[in-house]
Amino acid sequence: MDRLEALLDEVAEALTTGDFAALTRLAPQIDSSSIPGGDARLAESVLAKAQRNARLIEAASRGVRAARLRMSEITRGPELNTYNARGQKAPVPIEGPGRTHRV
Repeated sequence: MDRLEALLDEVAEALTTGDFAALTRLAPQIDSSSIPGGDARLAESVLAKAQRNARLIEAASRGVRAARLRMSEITRGPELNTYNARGQKAPVPIEGPGRTHRV
């Protein structure tokens, strides 16, 4: 296996395990790698692995966006959501606790 193929496999492993720190270490190594001329089999393998990694990067990006959205929902405080007649999400305001005992 070529060094570039091994690096691309390491990137895939880092993406599937959420090891984003490894990506910053691997990126410069991949940038400095090259494919020897005339090796069509290696070029096809590297292309397939690069395309796989592109799909993994897109999936990881969607996951990070979803997590950020969920964190912002949580930090805004309690909110009840329902759906309106058109099927769109509609927030229902929740009033504060007010009085909890009789006077």
